[in-house]
Amino acid sequence: MNKARLVDELSKQLDLPKSTVETYLVELVDLMRTEVKNGNGFNVPGLGQFETRERASYIAYNPHYKKKMRVPAKKIVQFTPSKNVKDELKESGL
Repeated sequence: MNKARLVDELSKQLDLPKSTVETYLVELVDLMRTEVKNGNGFNVPGLGQFETRERASYIAYNPHYKKKMRVPAKKIVQFTPSKNVKDELKESGL
């Protein structure tokens, strides 16, 4: 689902103008981005949690130069689905 379709569906379900829904959606995403960027987790009840984690450095193979190289440690954003989402996916066979 893309942004336009999400705005359209929420607009229909909430009986709000599309411009209002889009404004709320943009503000929500900005808030999520700010919280995750600051190292705080962002929990979406019933869906899951976004959090920042440190990925350790590791050795990778570069096929172009045919050499091993060290990939440095870096911060990544990880999504952990809630138990309800995991159970629903498991029941659906995914």
